[in-house]
Amino acid sequence: MQHHREPDPVDVPSDVQATPSRTHRTGPLAAIARHPWRSAAAALLVVAGGLAVANRDLIELVLTPEPTVDRSLPLVAPLEAGPGETVYRIDASQSSVTVEVDETLAGVDGTAVLTTSGIAGSFGVGTDLASTRVGDLVVNVEQLESDNSLRDKALHHDYLDSHDHPEARLEQATLDLPDGPVPGDGTDVPVTLAGMLTVRDVPAPVRFTGTARLDGNTLRAEATGTVLLSAHGVGPISKAGLVRTGDEARLTLRVVAVDGRDYSPPAARQVAVRTAATGGGPSFSTQVAPILSTNCASCHQEGQIGAAHWVLETAGDAQSVARGLAVVTGNRYMPPWHASDLGVPLQHVRRLSDDQIRTIREWADAGGPLDVPADTPVDPAPAESDVVTPRADLTIALPQPYAGESGLRDDYRCFILDPALTEPRFVTGYTFEPDRLDVVHHALVYRAPAAQRAKLDAAEARDAGSGWNCAVGMGPGGGGDLVAGWVPGQRPQDFGEGAGFRFQPGDVLVAQIHYHYDDARPADQSRMTFELAQPGAELVALETTELVGPVELPCPPGRTEPLCDRNAAIADVRARFGPGGAGIANALHRVCRTTPEQLAALSDGNTARTTCDYRVRNDAEIVDVLGHMHEYGATYRMTLHPGTDRETVLLDIPTWDFDWQLNYQPVDPVPIAVGDTIRVECSWDRSLRPTMPMRYLVFAEGTDDEMCFSTVTTRPRQG
Repeated sequence: MQHHREPDPVDVPSDVQATPSRTHRTGPLAAIARHPWRSAAAALLVVAGGLAVANRDLIELVLTPEPTVDRSLPLVAPLEAGPGETVYRIDASQSSVTVEVDETLAGVDGTAVLTTSGIAGSFGVGTDLASTRVGDLVVNVEQLESDNSLRDKALHHDYLDSHDHPEARLEQATLDLPDGPVPGDGTDVPVTLAGMLTVRDVPAPVRFTGTARLDGNTLRAEATGTVLLSAHGVGPISKAGLVRTGDEARLTLRVVAVDGRDYSPPAARQVAVRTAATGGGPSFSTQVAPILSTNCASCHQEGQIGAAHWVLETAGDAQSVARGLAVVTGNRYMPPWHASDLGVPLQHVRRLSDDQIRTIREWADAGGPLDVPADTPVDPAPAESDVVTPRADLTIALPQPYAGESGLRDDYRCFILDPALTEPRFVTGYTFEPDRLDVVHHALVYRAPAAQRAKLDAAEARDAGSGWNCAVGMGPGGGGDLVAGWVPGQRPQDFGEGAGFRFQPGDVLVAQIHYHYDDARPADQSRMTFELAQPGAELVALETTELVGPVELPCPPGRTEPLCDRNAAIADVRARFGPGGAGIANALHRVCRTTPEQLAALSDGNTARTTCDYRVRNDAEIVDVLGHMHEYGATYRMTLHPGTDRETVLLDIPTWDFDWQLNYQPVDPVPIAVGDTIRVECSWDRSLRPTMPMRYLVFAEGTDDEMCFSTVTTRPRQG
């Protein structure tokens, strides 16, 4: 999936300019203005791509009741005893397999330790050590458990896929033992076990070293080895803002095998059922429910898009996922709000307080007790009293219902919404009303000038069905500005006293709606209502400006993949996006007074960063800011007056999450003056996408490329 571009140059009015001064956008720089992630006052954006889908799946996984695990022991045929040989069969009740992986969970570094005793296999032992044999060893990976049920669910669901691939098998195994007779008195003997380990149907060689001893009719062995998660396609694991792991897994086999002539393995392993402590803890009705009602219910009610992952309608719904709620709120993964406190105070903060997080955790630790019936409703809280609902002076619906005729799962569809204005008017607020909340993921709405109407009509005519594919036809902006946006939980937007976006007769709106489909494709005919200023009214016109930085993330030293050459990477971008798309990567260095070599020298091949300063060229007030990167993004910051005693952080995102890209509005408009400096800073980290093919990353529009893109929405300074 890629972002969407428009083929024609655009000259968008701006309140800031890059250093050095540039008053016109022409050639490659014109494409920068066409990037669709331009902000508008109070628009919220949520982007969906490959990782976005993974994160949506993660939320669904977290907020799903604990699964029932099949405790059956794996079946494997034992070796047949040869002359003078005894076959020893693994006793699962005394044996185990342990997997250890370095991880960062909810911001805390540590080691994930998962263990199971669901193991089966056999050994043939004669009188001589060198003749000792080993049969196939089979482990039920579905039974791997740690001290964190959320970790276990994520591992089994997203990586091991253990429901469909419940077993790991060590086959073609051989033993390396010293020469000599088998000691039967419990003496430890060094041993090496090698073979092909198959996980999720992907084989890779593995080697264990340790000791073994035979004590009477019991064989005991302990050996350790390492495997790479990537060798089996099960990692490294990376979930933005939640968990990251290393690639190396340390395996430990602790085996007790008994004389097979006297042993009949059980059908299933017996485990102690893990139960949470119950009783005590915070009151659900007076302490927990209000938090969920205010911060969760609006997105997770039946019919809302969050219901695809978890439905929160009753107290029982919350109780069934108490532990998951504690994890995703404890590390501030939910509710989504990634701006830190370093920046200016922001409106409509979604972040939970420390006390609220503690309340949910203590309630979960107590077992999620309820002091109300399980079917007690958890309704969304009323909208905040400071949210102004704009008048519905104009209502425009999609021209025709759209039912996902493209067949795409993540479908970016553009529609013309014609306000049919006959005189200049200001739009001063809007409400987006999605028709099918179960498939409408987010929407962006642009103002397209009348001069672009013929091209928009042509794009629609070329694509069968209602609207057109934004990635193929003319992009969503149509040469104009982003003026509205919506995501689940979005409030009606009022642009403030005496401010708005000016529309001329013939101007139209272009709505880019992101539909996310599973199996069903219901027809959607969403609509919008707009508040209009009176005819002839002269209001303050809002403007948006793009602040963009170059991207240079070379491959690590020694990598020789074809696209690790920068020229080859630029050619690849040109092939995918045309000459304009490829030209941006170099043009940005001229804007920011850098060179590819300078930025590449700051990178170790795995991480990289960029900085670009822009000079303000009009007195104004900042009312909205947005930062945008792609899936390698690590951190983002926008700063006014950097490096001075007036330094003011406008937006700081210490942990970037491609899944949640929000516009942020300062509580108080931030004044800027001619000559002021605004700096944008971005950093990237390859470890966030460990399974992607290696290549040199430059600024480009695809989700698998990278960006450092920002917008600032301003109005003329008041007073």
